[in-house]
Amino acid sequence: MKHQKMGAAVAVVLSLQLVLSGCWFNTNTTSKVVNKHTGKTETARIVPGSGKGEYQMMRPLANDTVRGYIQYGATNLSDSDQLETGLMDLSKSVFSPNQYVFQTGQYLDVTTINSFIYRQGQKQTNLQNGQSTGKTLSGMNPPLAKSGSAVKKAQSSPKYINYVLEQDYLKKTGGGKYTLGGVSIAVSLNSVYSDSITDSKGLIHQISVPLNRAKVRAWGEAHAPQILQRIRSVKGLGQVPIFLTLYMTAAPNALVSGDFFARTTVGAGSSTIGGWTTVDNHHVVFPSSAASSAYKADAGRFNSFRSAVQKYYPDYIDVVGSGFYQNGTLKQLTMNINMNKFRDQTEIIGFTNYVANIVNNSFSFPRDVPVQINIKTGDVQNALIERRASMNNAFVSIYQH
Repeated sequence: MKHQKMGAAVAVVLSLQLVLSGCWFNTNTTSKVVNKHTGKTETARIVPGSGKGEYQMMRPLANDTVRGYIQYGATNLSDSDQLETGLMDLSKSVFSPNQYVFQTGQYLDVTTINSFIYRQGQKQTNLQNGQSTGKTLSGMNPPLAKSGSAVKKAQSSPKYINYVLEQDYLKKTGGGKYTLGGVSIAVSLNSVYSDSITDSKGLIHQISVPLNRAKVRAWGEAHAPQILQRIRSVKGLGQVPIFLTLYMTAAPNALVSGDFFARTTVGAGSSTIGGWTTVDNHHVVFPSSAASSAYKADAGRFNSFRSAVQKYYPDYIDVVGSGFYQNGTLKQLTMNINMNKFRDQTEIIGFTNYVANIVNNSFSFPRDVPVQINIKTGDVQNALIERRASMNNAFVSIYQH
């Protein structure tokens, strides 16, 4: 897919080629990391952060043993993304990017993660063939009900926990080696229990059970001490500080992700949770009753923008937005504008210029809120409009397919 970039509201489009500049990180920069199992020193590469206040990242030479396993947890892709990036963002207040280097989790293996998310007494399954290994894991989710069909048993005993994510934060020692300085953990909980259930005849049934959010929150906080004890029992994690968070996923087909709702820091060597701090994060869809109720002013701003956009082609344009709020303040705004069909490339250019002009001249959202607007036809992206606080005008990219 080729793309073209242009300044907002400029009819002449300039083709650009992406080039690797001198600011690209040097992949030959290596550092010494202490192996968690052997205690020996190994070589790894550090990737610089993308900007001020961002983590440098340790890039191990060997593959991560749980790479991609998160897809078996949260059922919504946006939840998987938010779980990882949100935990990293929250970790900055505990493990400063000025002092720590990020590394994907190296201590909780697949078996350990399964010991959290399986049902009590559930047999372990081989991921390659789906067959039972015959080994019983002491899972933390409720056991299946004892009576009823397979579907009824699952529906009456929903799972609460769907994943446990680990992130490692390394510090440079006096000898120039990087060693584990702290661990961040996100416990992901279901707002809706969705599952595929196989009955006695081999038929597969999809179930979806909405859960009481207050009950799920209480369950997460009540079981967090047990989760902490199990993490402390993992070799290498007995003494390091642990940043522990609780996350509530969105519904499987939701347009936005769920949110973190609680956090706590456990000191080095401690196995006790002193208390929880509320995390006031909220993802909301525009338009929606939730947005109109909780963020009335922003819902009005969105409606004004949508009305202005739809004047271009009143019967063919759909506009949906999502906002991310921290402590009641809008921090990020994303809009998806879907046109059922563009006739030609010049039509895309004209419409994109029209939207960019609205953003530059009559957009009523606060100027310091980063905005991203995706212009699509179905699942195909035609253009991207971005505006950040540092920009005088929105930046536009036009894609050629």
